[in-house]
Order: sequence, then structure tokens, then C-alpha cells
Amino acid sequence: MTDDLRRLAREAAPDVLAAALERARERAVARLADLLTDAIVAEALAGRAPAAREAEALYAYGITLAGLPLPDGTPGLTDGARIERVAAGDLALLVSPVRPDDLRVDEDDLSENGRLATLARGHDAVVRAAAALGPVLPLRFGTVVPDEQAARRLLAEHSDAAGEQLRRIGDAREWGIKLVRRIDEQAVAGPRPVEEVSGTEYLARRRQALHDHDATERSAAGAAELIEEHVRPHVNQSLRRGGSPGSSLLLDLAFLVAPERETAFLAAAAELREKLQPDGLEVEVSGPWPCYSFATLEDGDA
Repeated sequence: MTDDLRRLAREAAPDVLAAALERARERAVARLADLLTDAIVAEALAGRAPAAREAEALYAYGITLAGLPLPDGTPGLTDGARIERVAAGDLALLVSPVRPDDLRVDEDDLSENGRLATLARGHDAVVRAAAALGPVLPLRFGTVVPDEQAARRLLAEHSDAAGEQLRRIGDAREWGIKLVRRIDEQAVAGPRPVEEVSGTEYLARRRQALHDHDATERSAAGAAELIEEHVRPHVNQSLRRGGSPGSSLLLDLAFLVAPERETAFLAAAAELREKLQPDGLEVEVSGPWPCYSFATLEDGDA
């Protein structure tokens, strides 16, 4: 490998590594979802008589308040399944009938139209429909309980934590902001080969590259602080979901925003976008979503 190729490899390494890790994470999540489904279904059906092992269980989408209407018109996860409610006290579990085979997926099929992607979209569609009617605590994809008695037991065991979460969420929705470093087209094209420049020019280029890198890192750190400061008056809660100084995705934040503050929140985000563009930074806003990032029941909860 030539010195020029080594230099390019070193410079490209952070973004290449970040992309590789993201692909690996996606495959790991897909595999985990498959294993989780098998484990949950097996646990849900454990203890039943052999003749009943193929009977329907209940797929669980989320916990909501018992007095809220059902999301009528939204199909269940599997064909022909209707969304139902199992209530216990002030809480309800949104469920639909499911058979174990309905949740089996090909772990190698990660396509947009694959079985896993279809099931995930179906789960999200029900949670979204429920969230439009009131606060909902989304459960992880693949959660199954064996019957209504188990559903009521789940609600009773976690009523305090779930109730507190629902009160905190209220009618707020989740929004996301990502801070992304814009790719320099000249850097992508690459400079002239090393053999075509003098030693002095090469050293000057290296000093400039180090200076630019340090300046970018300082700018990114300042931008992150600016984002949190700028939107703080308009949000109920925030958390960091990811991002790394060594990758193009510098920051990934989630915000819990009340409906009456959404206009101000979006205006603040638009102002941030204008402020940060000259520094080569992009502000990407997504949402609104159900409050997936803020559903934080303790380990051992559903």
C-alpha cells in the first residue's frame, strides 16, 4: 500500500467504521428480534398441555389508559386479527390474537418488504394509532403473553411504573434532531497524489488538515450545546440516543414535546439549521413519533 493510500485510509477510517458498525447493529437487532420472538413465544406457551401449544396467544403492543377508545380501523399484526383491550384497574394492554408461527421470520431477509420489516411496520402502525388517541407506553417488538389472565397480571405487577410513565408522557409526542457533518466534496474526490506535490506542500497540507479537523470538532461541540440550549424552553424532556465526534453523525437527540409547543420547537430547529449550515453542519428533524425513546420501564418489566 502506498503512503497516499495509507493516508486516505486513515482519514476515511472514522466514517467507514461508523457505517460498518451501523450495518452490524442493524443485523444484530434483526437477529435479536428473531431470537426474542422465539424465546417470548416459548415462554408464553410454556406449561400448557401439548394439545394446546398451537392455540392463540396475545401479541402485546403497548400499555395505555383503560378509558381511552380502541384504535378502530387499524389492523392487527397478523392477517384478520383485531385490536382488543385487556384492562386491569386504570390501565389496559392493547393486544391482538397471534399464533407462534405468525411471528417466525427469516433472519437473513432484511429487505424492506421482508417478513420482519412487515411485522415491525404493523407493530408501529398500531402504536401510532393508539398514540393519536392518548398516551401510550410502547412495548418492545415481539412481546407476547399467553392469555388475558397473564395480561392482567402484567398490568398489575407494573401498574405503578406504567402509570407514572403515562402521566409523564401525557399528550406529548417524540421528535428527533440529528446533527450531521456535511461531506466535503473536495475531500471525497481526494487531493493530488503525494508524488505530485513537494515535501513542503505536503507538510502544509497536513497541518491544514489537522487544523481543520480540530476546528470541526470544536464547532460540532459548540453546535451540540447550541441545539440543547435553543430547544430547551420548548421541550418536556430530552435524551441523547447516539452520535460520535468521529463519524458524520455527530449527535442524535430525542425530545418529548407537548402539542402546544411543537410550532415553537420546529421554528427553533429551523433557526438552528440556518445558523449551523455555514459551518458545514446539517440539522435534520424527524417526527412526530410515539414516545418510543421515553418508554423506560425497569428491567424485568414488559
